[in-house]
Amino acid sequence: MSLLLQQWKLDKEHWQGSEWAGRVKDHAKDFMVRALNSANHRDHRYMQNWLDNREDKYTRFKNLNIKAKALGKGLAIIFAIKDYSYDEVTTAIEMVNSFHVIRARSDLLTVLENKFPDNSFYQCEDCGEILEREDDRLHFAYDENPICQSCIDSNYIWSEAHEMYVRDDDERFFPNDEDDDSLIHSYHDSNPRHIPSEYDNRKPKVLLGLELEVEINEDIERNEKAEEVLSAIGIYRTDNNRYQYAELEKDGSLSYGFEIVTGFTGLDVHRKQLEFFKDQWQGVRSHNTRTCGLHVHVCKSNMSLYHAAKLVFFINDEKNYPLIRALARRNSDYGKLKDKKSNVVWIKNARESRNPLTNLNSDRYEALNFQNPKTIEFRLFKGTLKYETINACLEFSFLSWHFSKDASIKDLTTEKFLEFISKPENRADSVYLRDYLDQKGFSVYKKPIIKNIPIVVNPKSSFNTLTA
Repeated sequence: MSLLLQQWKLDKEHWQGSEWAGRVKDHAKDFMVRALNSANHRDHRYMQNWLDNREDKYTRFKNLNIKAKALGKGLAIIFAIKDYSYDEVTTAIEMVNSFHVIRARSDLLTVLENKFPDNSFYQCEDCGEILEREDDRLHFAYDENPICQSCIDSNYIWSEAHEMYVRDDDERFFPNDEDDDSLIHSYHDSNPRHIPSEYDNRKPKVLLGLELEVEINEDIERNEKAEEVLSAIGIYRTDNNRYQYAELEKDGSLSYGFEIVTGFTGLDVHRKQLEFFKDQWQGVRSHNTRTCGLHVHVCKSNMSLYHAAKLVFFINDEKNYPLIRALARRNSDYGKLKDKKSNVVWIKNARESRNPLTNLNSDRYEALNFQNPKTIEFRLFKGTLKYETINACLEFSFLSWHFSKDASIKDLTTEKFLEFISKPENRADSVYLRDYLDQKGFSVYKKPIIKNIPIVVNPKSSFNTLTA
């Protein structure tokens, strides 16, 4: 609390004789009981004696326990907002949220509403954070409960079937039907592992994981389709070893389906395992739904902040939208594209944070989500059961990582990307991507891009030998 007194330049003399101190005395008794609900009888009596004692209030004020400090800070915030020149809404909200007694923030919320009658404020029902109505970090669970971004990311999921955020442990949306779905884990209960591949030997080593959501026709047992896909792709076999390639999870955003979650590996293993999707999977849908997405996780251990920012620019540049939307096949709130060039405060915020590569987006439902500790999540793709399209999405995610690494900012264009994926060294990694884009009408190079090397005359050769 002494820091607050320094902030407002209230020294001992000012404190003892100030109107501010008198108002603390007048208001504290009622406020104390409500704010410090956990205070024991001894604490209450000690603070009451302090309030009633006219002698040396400042000294006793300095020696109050932590609960009394919280009380004083709450009152100080109230009076600062009411009486001082804190007319900036954002500053006032930050002051209120700095008060750690969550229950008492409700009282401070009333002060904010009185101070700024033209603004609307909400309090997160989970953590108590105060947010303004226009704040992008404000969401509503179950259509009406205000929840902050941090709590949404930690405890909620968007249910496309019900068109609202719901808690990820809500049994109404995640039914406990173990007997029917014994092969399907709860949400985020799977444990994707590394699977050895030829891509382990590349420098830098960049591996990928796949999440594919599917819906099951309601006249079919969900567990039946779970058994089909796990029997086909669940285990990756080599001559000497077996690796868990795929697991299944429930997902509250789906009506009657599950999510296929793979381990982290190279394009070669994904291509082999996913051959199951070369044939039509009867009774299952993904593209022809409103609920299903395809997410690709790409390792970010070898990324710099500059590299990551260039990838964000490439994906979100409006000039590249025809390319991005052709691949995404949807325009969804699950993987939003945003204008990242007009306001680059997101880079500043990331740079100033403790973990820059996990703080490049405040909303995890952007096209690129960096909030996972070890991966970038490409969230833009609509679900699909077509083998070629799944691999095109994997290849695009892999190659856009490499493209943005070395390209200059001015070269983060669709034309340069198409040139990049057509280079001899990249053609093996872009087989399905180039074919997919060609079918969508993009001018993909049919032959490898080989730059002409100028012919140089060797002055030391008496025969004017030409070298190339």
